Amino acid sequence: MIQPILASVIDDRWASSVVPPPYDSLTAQERELHLEKHVYSFLHVTRSADASHGHPTEHVRLAAEGNSALSELITAGAYTPLPEPRLFLQKIEAEGVIQRSIIGSIDLSEVSPMPHEAVHQGRVQALAAHFRQARSMSSPVVVTSRSDDFDLRKLEESDKTELLTSFVATDDTEMSLWEISPDFVIDFEQLYIIDGHHRVAAAREAKFDHLLVAYVPPSELCIGSFDRDIDELEFLPRKTIDELSKWCDVRTSSESESTKPVDKGVLRLRFGDEWYWAERKEITGLDSEFVHTVLLPELFGIHDADDPRMSYRPFSAGVSNSPATIRLAPAELGDVFDVADRSLVMPPKSTYFFPKARSGVLIISC
Repeated sequence: MIQPILASVIDDRWASSVVPPPYDSLTAQERELHLEKHVYSFLHVTRSADASHGHPTEHVRLAAEGNSALSELITAGAYTPLPEPRLFLQKIEAEGVIQRSIIGSIDLSEVSPMPHEAVHQGRVQALAAHFRQARSMSSPVVVTSRSDDFDLRKLEESDKTELLTSFVATDDTEMSLWEISPDFVIDFEQLYIIDGHHRVAAAREAKFDHLLVAYVPPSELCIGSFDRDIDELEFLPRKTIDELSKWCDVRTSSESESTKPVDKGVLRLRFGDEWYWAERKEITGLDSEFVHTVLLPELFGIHDADDPRMSYRPFSAGVSNSPATIRLAPAELGDVFDVADRSLVMPPKSTYFFPKARSGVLIISC
């Protein structure tokens, strides 16, 4: 199911200046600063797929800029083509977590990884424009399975792997990449998308035959959550709390603002400088569904997950200075499997799996 790939791998001399932080771990301002500071960052390539959800001509322009940045890196010798197709073992060490994955490809005509989130069509069109220009992929779609039979720590220590590169990325994340011996096979009855729903849709839109994937066993997955930051609005905190009390038991919080919920049905909200705990009175469905179908429309008049007044930020990225924040407990992996198996979708940004797969480590032609 997961096939070897013919890849070009980042050269050791370039890796620390090319491999960037995950796109959604940076604010718009932080991304601009990163691009200014790191002239060879692969974010110059991938920003073409992220900077606009707007008009198709803008997609094409930005995709051409990204393709030009990719050509410059290749011409400069930042990547070394490998002679034979291989599967790869990757290890990412970030945020105090170690995650291993097997990198290869799947045939999109034969394999349909199960989604659990809906996609934004503007984002899909932007990514598809990027794929059509570059005819390559570097950002793997992260997939998993219900099976946890693969012990990637043992694989790392076995004689089936040979280290290709080990480096520290621009955000101090430690990364290592091994090629795996040709006799290694990895196959599953069903794969589930963990991260990369838009890339899957865009690859199909761009008529790609194969999709670059990173398979992470369930035991190597860590799940966090996205904060919802709400801006460009005026509201009365006390009145909002009174409204919130219809559905939740609310109490003030004197704890550190970095504290996050850990239990389903418990939310943490910030209004201005004040933090509150809100425990749902009736727990049915996912917390993210409750937030998007009840709290956002009733408290803030936000009915669309893509409303420009709301932005999504990984909890670990810090605290916003927006007027309000809604913080959720992480979803459970079982929720992802159950939603996907029922052909349903969660609201956007219901899950945040980390460490995130990185762009720029290797490239395959598509």
